[in-house]
Amino acid sequence: MVVEESRSRSEWKQKFRTLADEVMAPHVRRYDEERAFPVAIHERAAAEGILNAAFPEELGGAGLSYTEFGQVIGELSAVCPGMTWTLVFNRGALHPVVAAGTPEQKELFVTRLLKDNGYAALGLTEPENGSNLLAATTRAVATDSGWLLNGGKCMSGNGTVADVFIVLANTVMDNRKRGLSFFAVPRDAPGVTVSEDIEKAAFRCLPTPSVTFRDVALEPISLIGRAGDGEMLLNELLATIRIGGAACGTGIVAAMLKDALTWVGERRVYPDDRMDTLSHVQLTLGRLYVELCAARKLLDEATALADQGLPFGKESSMAKYYATELAVRASNEILQLYGWRGIAADHGVEKRWRDARALTIFEGSSEIQLLNVFREMRRMATSEGGL
Repeated sequence: MVVEESRSRSEWKQKFRTLADEVMAPHVRRYDEERAFPVAIHERAAAEGILNAAFPEELGGAGLSYTEFGQVIGELSAVCPGMTWTLVFNRGALHPVVAAGTPEQKELFVTRLLKDNGYAALGLTEPENGSNLLAATTRAVATDSGWLLNGGKCMSGNGTVADVFIVLANTVMDNRKRGLSFFAVPRDAPGVTVSEDIEKAAFRCLPTPSVTFRDVALEPISLIGRAGDGEMLLNELLATIRIGGAACGTGIVAAMLKDALTWVGERRVYPDDRMDTLSHVQLTLGRLYVELCAARKLLDEATALADQGLPFGKESSMAKYYATELAVRASNEILQLYGWRGIAADHGVEKRWRDARALTIFEGSSEIQLLNVFREMRRMATSEGGL
């Protein structure tokens, strides 16, 4: 049984590796320049049965563990972080439904969506609130027939292709605020307006439009979990998607190191001196590899806890912070080794440099991750175990 399971997992990894190397890699530059959603890549992933592999088997996925999912994201992100996020966004967006939805909600918003190769998008960030998601001004007011939703969200990943939005809103019942709640909002509901994709420096093939909700009437089934449970679900959601951010960071660094080794092994600064014989080049790449291994250890710790059903919020914040900040440092230093070729599109270094920079903002900025860690550190300092 163990041998069979190991072989099955190995086959899954090979499918993703093939997708990355043979399907994604030849089209990275085109999708980046065209700022286009990679439809053909998704069609191939769907045909191979790996588009939504991270969902539980009973919901239509392949039941990949958090650890396996992190490895997959790292492998795909080594080729293109933007394409990768379009491929895996469903798992994060639908986490509230997977975690707290009723069987009927899971069937409606997850199983049917996956069967149709549909898409979900998150409605978390608001134009004026930035990183303070708890200050959401979007409101859902209870009515005799369900809910009435008003407000707006921005930077909604996969929003232009989404069939349903998982929206964080302040809940009002009987003229009293009940706290934050999540709602599943069909894209075709009257009052839902999705803007065109915005132009941005990085993750260009990942659409991130704004979405407005004007007197959107929702049925009772749209409320995910209990009214007021949104903050708890939000914390779980953020811990989950930050594993993806950390894995993406490690993928970028690994790819840049691999390409840099080839570059410095071939490039001659002087006729007799290859770059890889220069001590500062060796020291730079050696140090970055040590830091990559450390980032992977932090990620492994977070995913191991998640797979055991244990709290992993602090660990995912630490992994996300370290891996994404490392991606920025590594891309800066490796770009410098390429000289002017580093800023030319032909070598792909400048794209990874752009994508790395965005990672320190997406899914909670680096500052937010440090605040999360600080709060947990302060709690631990006064506990019996200490720091």
